[in-house]
Amino acid sequence: MKKMFLCSSFKDSYSLLSHFAGESLKGKSVTFIPVASAVEEVTHYVEAAKEAFHQLEMQIETVDMGKQSVQEIACRIESNDVIYVSGGNTFYLLQELRKHHLDSVLKEEMSKGKLYIGESAGSIIMAPSIEYISLMDDQQKAPELSSFQGFNEISVFPVPHRHHAYLGEAAQQIIEQYQHTHALCPLTDEQVLLITGEQTEVKLAQ
Repeated sequence: MKKMFLCSSFKDSYSLLSHFAGESLKGKSVTFIPVASAVEEVTHYVEAAKEAFHQLEMQIETVDMGKQSVQEIACRIESNDVIYVSGGNTFYLLQELRKHHLDSVLKEEMSKGKLYIGESAGSIIMAPSIEYISLMDDQQKAPELSSFQGFNEISVFPVPHRHHAYLGEAAQQIIEQYQHTHALCPLTDEQVLLITGEQTEVKLAQ
């Protein structure tokens, strides 16, 4: 059964993770995929997410697509307990996952019920399409991306960083432009879209 924790900001919402997982996460291993941040100037959320996993006493294995083989990365995704995909540029993230054929690996593991955690871009790629996020992310950073089709694992379109000091304006523009054509799911940094099988719920971290 599909189990997804789709958030806007992991450091602001990780307190909900243990309850959602339904088990102790202490000692569990996380495949940490930060590739979306590689083309961004602001990347503090990557270290913040690592700190959140340390607070949960989970073991992090960081993936480096520039240095590790596809087979090695796929093996880590398959053997570790949890998958985490960070924020950053959504278009670049999708480009790199496709280029390394990791989209199919992720989908396969998720279909087995492995817990998937997406932060911002990591959440958006699960939508039917990522084209709508171009008001927030720069498409030009992914020149090799030939299709905006997302993983299509969810029927809604997450809009992260609602009311955020810097990204809130872009989030609001997306809401105004696409609210009548897309099933948008706006999320503040403290909210999470929780998916268990066919059940979906938005929860607020206290």
